[in-house]
Amino acid sequence: MKSVSTAKASLRLWRQVLVTWLLLGGWLVWAEESKPISEYQVKAVFLYNFTKFAYWPAEADATANTPFVIGVVGEDSFGTILDDAVRDEAVQHRPIVIRRYRRGETIAQCHILFIARSEKDRLNALLEQCKGQPILTVADTARAAEQGVMINLLLVQGSVKMEINQRAVEAAGLKVSAKLLSLAKIVNPEADEPPSQP
Repeated sequence: MKSVSTAKASLRLWRQVLVTWLLLGGWLVWAEESKPISEYQVKAVFLYNFTKFAYWPAEADATANTPFVIGVVGEDSFGTILDDAVRDEAVQHRPIVIRRYRRGETIAQCHILFIARSEKDRLNALLEQCKGQPILTVADTARAAEQGVMINLLLVQGSVKMEINQRAVEAAGLKVSAKLLSLAKIVNPEADEPPSQP
């Protein structure tokens, strides 16, 4: 029992450190002593924290018994990392659950959808499935935000950088906090002007 509670405390401390880094604009894949934090550990914490920095319309909230679903479609590079990051956590008293979608499965009843790199050739089809639904789409593929993914997490020289397609967010009836927007590169593919820099 003691080792389980110690592990949970360690995970929470690690998550708080990364939240602080996020709020301060630090995106480095952080390492403590000889234990590096992997790219997908950082991305798992990002996904968890999007539950705090994004806002869904009231009709998407359902009841307190309805879980808040983070979905993953495609090759799952998280393993158990994402499950560990959200274990015992909640969004407005609703438990967070991770759902992995198989190829060809309909995306439904999902609040955040992580689209793996393996799905880059199916990206447009997946976005079409999500169209009209309050699903925050997240990817980690080059140019995904320009194709309509709402948040794109890219590893650049050892740092996780964030791109946000604000028009795609608004089209789904979602909102992201001004703080999150201020830390990201804003990608608006239809804009006449070049994208702003963080």
